[in-house]
Amino acid sequence: MPGIQRYQWTGMSKSGSRVRGVIQSTDIKSAEAELRASGVEVISLKIKPRLSFSFIQQKKIKPKEIILFTRYLTTMLSAGMPILKALEVIARDQENPSLKSVVTSLKNNISSGLTLSDSLSKFPEYFSELYVNLTSAGEKSATLDKVLARLVKYLEKIDRLKSKVKAALIYPITIVVIALSVSLILLLFVVPQFQTMFQNAGVQLPVFTRMVIHASDALRHYWWMFLGLVIFVVWGINFLKRTNEYAANKMDEFILRLYIVGPIIKKSIIARFTRTLAITLDAGLPIVDSMKSMIPIMGNRKYSKGLSNVCDDIINGNQLASSLESTRLFPNMVVQMVSVGEASGSLGEMLNNIANYYEDEVDYIADNLSTILEPIIIVVLGVIMGCFIVAMYLPIFKLGTTI
Repeated sequence: MPGIQRYQWTGMSKSGSRVRGVIQSTDIKSAEAELRASGVEVISLKIKPRLSFSFIQQKKIKPKEIILFTRYLTTMLSAGMPILKALEVIARDQENPSLKSVVTSLKNNISSGLTLSDSLSKFPEYFSELYVNLTSAGEKSATLDKVLARLVKYLEKIDRLKSKVKAALIYPITIVVIALSVSLILLLFVVPQFQTMFQNAGVQLPVFTRMVIHASDALRHYWWMFLGLVIFVVWGINFLKRTNEYAANKMDEFILRLYIVGPIIKKSIIARFTRTLAITLDAGLPIVDSMKSMIPIMGNRKYSKGLSNVCDDIINGNQLASSLESTRLFPNMVVQMVSVGEASGSLGEMLNNIANYYEDEVDYIADNLSTILEPIIIVVLGVIMGCFIVAMYLPIFKLGTTI
């Protein structure tokens, strides 16, 4: 599916003068329709070539902008405004040209006879399969405004959860960066000063000190090689994750086993899964269709594969609780609460309760992460500083005993 394109156009204004410019749109028909709506009689319209090294990048559509778009659309539909008029108002007030083009295309597609869900499906990079399926369910049940209202709350909760997870992961990453920075400063600037002093004193250096000095020399003389190695490793990991399914699965499994990071990601995935399943069931979607639409948004291949297996089990007649238990990816509490929800006919309520619990767990970890990691930080920085101090002062102590 092509993304937003830039079109160069020439036309006649209402006053009869020749005008030209550049417009962003998803396709040439939408671009032409948008120009006519603004009072321009199109003479020529063609794709504007992109410069390979252009510094002007197309403005991306952020998830928060999709949430705001959904909220605006919900408010207008709830007030009784026709959907075409609502989309026209939203497009006119958009500051992001990319989102404006998308909304204009949605309006044009609906004008040509498509439903809103069919129009949304033309932009999978912005509107997920779950978003499209929920919209379709709302259209079929004539409750589009209510379904969109629930969808807005769901999107806001998921966005808040993602923000919490990111905030929690920034802290350990910052600690690693600080530790590496301290080591580099010591190796590049502090160790050479001691090395000069030791050479002038003519003292025999201990093995540990020589190892640190050799590391400092290597880093100062071959820094470009180390930098290239780091870039190559990062690129290689990303390349394998994109092209090798086995390697990508192993990386995702490794992330789930990381200290503190793994539990945060697991809890956020379970919260997203239960919250998403609850809203899809409340909207009247079949459970198998709901599960299938969630597979791409799980955020971890191990859980996506497990969810695919759950779908197969449900199709074969198994209960949701037993299917979740067979994956060994969900805690016993989740399985038991889902089982109770299935037995009592209150599955949606139970799923929301599970989601609330795990969202609170993520909030707690994120808010208290500094306290949890403080002992590790002290130990790591202490070991780094201690190693350098011992390495540099051992020769000084030896020199003192020989005097």
